[in-house]
Amino acid sequence: GGNVLYRRRLRQKAVLLLCMLAFLMILMMWTERKPEEEDPKEGEELVIPESEEEITVLPGETWQLPGGDAKIRVLLLGEDGSIYHKTQKPDREYPGELEYYEEKDGFVIVNEVPLEEYLRYVVPSEMPSAYADEALKAQAVCARTYAVWQMQQYAYPEYEAHVDDSVSYQVYNNIPSQESTDRAVLETAGQIMLYGDAPVKAYYFSTSCGSTTDENIWEKGDRTRTPYIAGRRTGTSENSKDLTDEETFASFIRKKHAGDLEISEPWYRWNCYVPLTQIEKNVESWMLTRAEDSGSDPGDVRSVKITERNTGGVVHKMLLTGTKGTLEVRYEYNIRLILGIPGGEIHKNDGTVGEGGQLLPSGYFILEPAEEDGTIVGYTVYGGGLGHGAGMSQNGARILAEQGSDYEEILSYFYRGIRLARLE
Repeated sequence: GGNVLYRRRLRQKAVLLLCMLAFLMILMMWTERKPEEEDPKEGEELVIPESEEEITVLPGETWQLPGGDAKIRVLLLGEDGSIYHKTQKPDREYPGELEYYEEKDGFVIVNEVPLEEYLRYVVPSEMPSAYADEALKAQAVCARTYAVWQMQQYAYPEYEAHVDDSVSYQVYNNIPSQESTDRAVLETAGQIMLYGDAPVKAYYFSTSCGSTTDENIWEKGDRTRTPYIAGRRTGTSENSKDLTDEETFASFIRKKHAGDLEISEPWYRWNCYVPLTQIEKNVESWMLTRAEDSGSDPGDVRSVKITERNTGGVVHKMLLTGTKGTLEVRYEYNIRLILGIPGGEIHKNDGTVGEGGQLLPSGYFILEPAEEDGTIVGYTVYGGGLGHGAGMSQNGARILAEQGSDYEEILSYFYRGIRLARLE
């Protein structure tokens, strides 16, 4: 009898060992999966069908500061873009309360408004209200997260204002609140994106060229502190290309790629001509507005060369050679300013022609010299995308929504490794 008992015990032990092995393998597979693929997100929305009603379970995690009923203070810029107004009467209606500071140059007006109310006037000003609902919700969460991030300090300490109402922060009340955007704000009420233990810097822009970048495009940007803005290929095209390499980027930007999300968007690809005379004008006014650190005046510009690209292919450094010397221009915004063509023609992806402005549409471009009698007279610029290219592409978000992604999937697509939480 002892022998049978021994064999039975052995079998039990073997089964137990097998179970443990299987469990270990499952555990290893679980931890090895790539986080950006299909991690069950914390605070994921659960929709539980019950009779005919949908019950939405909100993100479980909460964020304390500011509270859900917080108020944001917005400095309203005057018509000329300065902080001063000639009268105490703004040119449109505002929610919340208005405060006036009388200064020698005019009145400074600050609008104190509940955060959720503020968003009703930001979302339609930043994204067309006809966009798909899930894209509008993604925009609402971005705008709220961005505001919460800005509310950690004052942009205008002397007036205790967190932000102003311009593109430098978020456009506010440029377009009155709309039904679809009101709904997007309401259905995501209080929700923000967290990474680690803090709100993210929720940058967003209009259209990508098939590739996004990281925070190093800005002078004070530091990609190591914002790993969630990592730069990625947008769409299903292969991701292995190193777009910081000049030749690789040149062949990338000259073509359209079948898998790219925004391939049929007007700003996905564009080209324009920038004469050297315009570049010289731009350099002149740029050097006037900049501090001494902008380098020395290059004189009459003879050539322009891209010397470094950042993540995703965006131009990071550009060298201007002139009759008096060279000038290195760094960072995406400055570079776009130097190549701006106010009133010039920009030929878009869909065959239409747009009007150039102070800034080149984006920093994703290559330069091809145009010569007359062997001398460079200007450059044909082949580029793609509209805006700075870091964070969420708004047209990309719209297309993902049209393809069936919900707002949390859209946010996770553009901001790596984030989770949703609610303001308490």
